[in-house]
Formats: sequence, C-alpha cells, structure tokens
Amino acid sequence: MIKAVIVDDESGAINGLTYELQKFTDKIKVLDTFTSANEAISGINYLKPDCVFLDIEMPEMNGFT
Repeated sequence: MIKAVIVDDESGAINGLTYELQKFTDKIKVLDTFTSANEAISGINYLKPDCVFLDIEMPEMNGFT
C-alpha cells in the first residue's frame, strides 16, 4: 500500500483526485489532505508519506520552495 497526501489550495481539486484514486486503485491510501502549504510541510514531516500529490502553484509558496 502506498501512503499518500494531497496538497492543493483548491478543495475541488483535492476532492476530484481523492475520488479518482478511490475509484481506480486500492493500492493508494490518502493519509491526509492540505490546502495550506505551511500546514502541508508539518503534516508531511509528521506522516512521512510515500507519495505527495502536490499543486505547484499555491498562494503562500510554490511546490519548488
């Protein structure tokens, strides 16, 4: 099982991706979702997921910083 988190400032995008992952695979478990980049950093450090689905254009910072 791949443990994942989703980071996106748009809740609709999070909901859509979560739906698609649940519909098409049982090999990925979404541990948590975040709409804030700063909260995501803390959450990722705590949860230690195998995979992060990351929106690279967010208001506070981008996915590369």
